[in-house]
Amino acid sequence: MKKLIFAIVAIMLTTTLLFACKGKTDKKESEGPKTESSSETSDEVEANSHSGLLSDRDIYYHPDTVLPNNPTLHDMVDLANGYAIMRAVYCDAELWFRFGTVVNTAIKKIKTDVIGDPDIREAAKQFVKEMVNVLPNDTNEWNENDERRWEEVSNAIETYAMKMAQRYALSHYGEITQEGAMEYLDILQFIPTYDDAIVKMRHKPSKENADFLVLKAKEAKSFDVKCLFTLEYAHQQQETDPHPSIAMMEALMKSGNYSRYLPDVWRTWRVLKQIGQSPSRDGVIHNYKYNKMRFHCLNAIMRHLISHPQDIYAINTFCYLATYDNIVRYNEFPYGNSAMVEKMKLFPEIKKE
Repeated sequence: MKKLIFAIVAIMLTTTLLFACKGKTDKKESEGPKTESSSETSDEVEANSHSGLLSDRDIYYHPDTVLPNNPTLHDMVDLANGYAIMRAVYCDAELWFRFGTVVNTAIKKIKTDVIGDPDIREAAKQFVKEMVNVLPNDTNEWNENDERRWEEVSNAIETYAMKMAQRYALSHYGEITQEGAMEYLDILQFIPTYDDAIVKMRHKPSKENADFLVLKAKEAKSFDVKCLFTLEYAHQQQETDPHPSIAMMEALMKSGNYSRYLPDVWRTWRVLKQIGQSPSRDGVIHNYKYNKMRFHCLNAIMRHLISHPQDIYAINTFCYLATYDNIVRYNEFPYGNSAMVEKMKLFPEIKKE
């Protein structure tokens, strides 16, 4: 068993930390290292290469509106960019371990000056420097099972993530409770029949149920309700590829409207896209595209926060989405990328059937 890498990926309701386990649990079938080191500058290049380098691209969150002089909102931007840097560097590091791709040149191009907070900006600089020093420039040094380098990567990520988690803990912005969060997200306040009827449709997929959910989503006056019925529709017609709910979810996220369920829409959209394109550990992972859509959602939440700066539960929604991990190659399953694990979390009925 190879050492597991743990990256802190989210700030939880009670300001504790959520860890995502990226386990190196299998040895790659006899395949030598790849040496792609060119900058990925378009979706077309990414689609024709498994490399998918991120660090030399515009992986940063740019608010689409002028922010007022509110320290909390500026903290949210720094939080989003701090984690965007961590995700990009980690995913590029995976390319070294999996394929022998030299990634140092790309990682050196990380723009830490997008972070306003001087302490976190300095922590980001040190993190990037450490990662560049850890990862070799020579493909002859490639070894997927290099425990020492995995350890150094893990330690660098953990140190950087801990500094961000301490700086941006939710307790700095207001009081939040588990009970309050559950009430805030309670679906029954929007769909009273959810537990008795709607959710049960997941176990009885049919054209009739699918048509009903699509109709309810289209007729919904509330954006929260529209999101919820679209999410339920994603559980129907699982044999269809690409799933017809993907386009519906894209429209919701691009609309610019705020919903407390936007993180669920984004996660479901992303996993259906990735599973449909490549569940393989060696396949193309379109994290760059997924994160651009993540930023659409963050901008909707940010606009809500500008109007409701004391909404601690919306702040939590922003933090949750901003810190959620990329799809990664190494995870707790011995085969495939982490979209496989994500789908099991989002579609629990699969495990029961």
